[in-house]
Amino acid sequence: MKCPHCKKEVDNEEWIKIPELGIEVQKDVNNKNKSWDELGLSEKEDQLLTSEQCIWLANSKYAKALKMDGSSSNDDFFIKQPFDLNRKNGYVARFYAGSGCAGLYCDWDASDAGSDLGVRFVRKKISKSKRK
Repeated sequence: MKCPHCKKEVDNEEWIKIPELGIEVQKDVNNKNKSWDELGLSEKEDQLLTSEQCIWLANSKYAKALKMDGSSSNDDFFIKQPFDLNRKNGYVARFYAGSGCAGLYCDWDASDAGSDLGVRFVRKKISKSKRK
């Protein structure tokens, strides 16, 4: 199966089901060293994790599998901008984690990129009864 976002070949193991939130999250951070603008994320922002989802996941049993527990300082990712004022002024948001800390940057420049920064998409979990 191809990822609808990056068109890369993926299998079901690359998505982690989060039934508590009714979503599935890409396990790995993809497309590192590309900016928000290069990735065209303005049109895909609704397919990114929210700040609330990031906080919940970073404090959950899924944190280790998603490397949101501080075990990796090379897996930061863009998230949905939680502040309308920041979005209006062209700022984007990201989740970061490193040894001993985790947090959100909400005033990142949309043209900035980094070797530790990429994208992790989220999708609503599709129940088996809705699949055909």
